[in-house]
Amino acid sequence: MSNLLYFFICVLFGFIGMYAGYKPQVDKYAQTLKFSYSMLPLPYIYLFYVVCAVFAFFWLNNNDFIEDFTFVRMIVPLILAPVVYGACMLLNTKSAFVVTVACVAITVWLQPIGEGNAYPALPTWLLQLIILVLASVYCWGGMLRNFIPHTLLIPQITLLLGLSGMAFLGAAPMYTAICAGVLVGALGGYLSINFYDVKIEIDNAVAIALSYMVCSLILMNIGEMGLPSCIILTSVFWAELLTALWRYFFVSRSGLLYENTNYYLAAQKVTVKVLVLSIFKVSAIMMFLAWFQLYSVNGYSLIIVSICVALWLNSSMGSANGGKQTLREINRDVMENIKQGIQETKDALSQKRKDD
Repeated sequence: MSNLLYFFICVLFGFIGMYAGYKPQVDKYAQTLKFSYSMLPLPYIYLFYVVCAVFAFFWLNNNDFIEDFTFVRMIVPLILAPVVYGACMLLNTKSAFVVTVACVAITVWLQPIGEGNAYPALPTWLLQLIILVLASVYCWGGMLRNFIPHTLLIPQITLLLGLSGMAFLGAAPMYTAICAGVLVGALGGYLSINFYDVKIEIDNAVAIALSYMVCSLILMNIGEMGLPSCIILTSVFWAELLTALWRYFFVSRSGLLYENTNYYLAAQKVTVKVLVLSIFKVSAIMMFLAWFQLYSVNGYSLIIVSICVALWLNSSMGSANGGKQTLREINRDVMENIKQGIQETKDALSQKRKDD
């Protein structure tokens, strides 16, 4: 019960702190239209995150880690987050990417993979390499979802809630729940200020650094038996990435990569409220699948299923018609289109047999 109370306190701390500290800067920009570094959202989010991360390390006993949770494992990701942010702001794209991958590599290397390894059949070096590639793509892929803040933040908020749920189910350390809680609050505070009218947008440097902060919490579960569930929590991202790559190289063959995502297409057709609710529903389904994975003996199958489900639901949003459709209405339209396509195919085959 006390841990649940700590979690809600951290959520409130992040939300109230972000709202009280950042809203005056947003209002100032709205009045003067003069931007300053004090109006960047990440320093506020990062500050609340560091305070809770350090507090949780010394306040909690952290005996729920399978492998010892050392001060180095706690402090290094906190140091590397601003490094990623600074590199993405100041360096060119290639250099920033190299720095980001290097920071992810250090974070992966710090995590012990021993008794809590969910994939003991894989050599340690191979598992680390796979995780490095996936984590690097996830962090850099923050840009893919950053055309409006809602499409970036809603999946991450839901992911953090899912990670927190894993902690309360005993499948992840409580430290990750505390850190996730303050990020949920801070991101929620930002969205509450910029929900209908985005006064200060999130740039790509913030998107990548924020993705790294979320990813660093996920990476702490490499040796905690919860890695498959953590991968499922990111299914929405992988579904959008696969869709964007498919459309970019084989369908539209034009535009920027993010312009080929389902969320970008849906954002052109539905209201912000409908878009947010639809994304949250899809992400929530992934969250429950991740929790279900905790009781599965197979660490592979449900990951594939979750990505397929995310592809289906995201495609439903990308195929939306009209401006105020719900996710149920979107899914119904897609089903009708599929049935119509099947019927047209049958008719064409029947006509061909007659002609033959």
